[in-house]
Amino acid sequence: MNALRLIQVVLVSIFLFGLYIVTLLWPGAMDGPMSIMDVNGPVAVEQKTVFWFTVAVSAFLMLTVGGVFLYAIFRFRAKPGQDFHVPEQTHGSAKLEIALIVASCLLLLVIAIPNAKALFYVSEVPADKKAEAIKVVAIGHQWWWEFQYPDLGITTANELHIPVGKPIDLQIKAVDVIHAFWVPRLAGKIDATPGQINTMWMQADKAGKYHGQCTEYCGDSHANMRFFVMADEPADFDAWVRNEKKDGVKPSTVEEVNGQQVFMKGCNSCHTVGGSGAMGVVGPNLTHFGSRTSLGSAIYPNTDEHLVNWIKFPKEMKPGNLMNLEQVNMVVSDKDVHDLVAYLKSLK
Repeated sequence: MNALRLIQVVLVSIFLFGLYIVTLLWPGAMDGPMSIMDVNGPVAVEQKTVFWFTVAVSAFLMLTVGGVFLYAIFRFRAKPGQDFHVPEQTHGSAKLEIALIVASCLLLLVIAIPNAKALFYVSEVPADKKAEAIKVVAIGHQWWWEFQYPDLGITTANELHIPVGKPIDLQIKAVDVIHAFWVPRLAGKIDATPGQINTMWMQADKAGKYHGQCTEYCGDSHANMRFFVMADEPADFDAWVRNEKKDGVKPSTVEEVNGQQVFMKGCNSCHTVGGSGAMGVVGPNLTHFGSRTSLGSAIYPNTDEHLVNWIKFPKEMKPGNLMNLEQVNMVVSDKDVHDLVAYLKSLK
């Protein structure tokens, strides 16, 4: 590679790195629902700090090495009319090689120490916060998330409710293949591995809906394995807990009664509705399905139209979806679907 090509490579590398930094810093460029820059919790803040520290050290290394490289190219280039001679070589200098190895190790330590510190910080709730922490078990399925609150006696799916300002002690696991739990504005990511429990914690300092995503390829609908974290004000969270502890609402209209009967002909083999006798564990718990804002693992808004299509065309709505009415010998008419939707939407 000649000198001109070397200069081009270095300049292009510096330009691309600079463009990357500008993209990160550009107003509005990194404030979307999955942004790691627009954070609202102590764990995410710690991770963001480590990220910027690593970027700063990397930028220093790149500019230093690139600057020395460019200086050497211009300073020691052959001048027109100058007799070329090979300059004195340093190859084989033990002192220089040892110095470079030591310098490289020190720079790696500069990056590694804050990263290791962050890993320990993220792995479990700090001692001074443990007493107020709420335990949640997040279980990855193909392709949805189950959330259990063992101390509260609550099981829900795809929408994790947490109170603002309180730490959430998370246990992450999976029942089939490897998944990964990630809520970029609050914390993450960490693998959900079958037969293993991984731990982390998070906390939301601001109320709102936070987007989550599985980030470990897990099959056909990996990209559709989403969830929401609902950060509620403490009073709203307490009200949600009280309601979640109740059994499913009893049907009160003709359509809802008929819909429950349809549900108990096959849907109950996979789903649970508290108080109805349906105790399936293969699919999401539907005891309070009507109060959720989304369906299909946070893909679609929870509307009547989407729910009708979900029941009639589950494979089209979500590729690889394991829901199959034929496997439970269910044949439903349009009226059955209408009544089933009425029943499910009443479960609030």
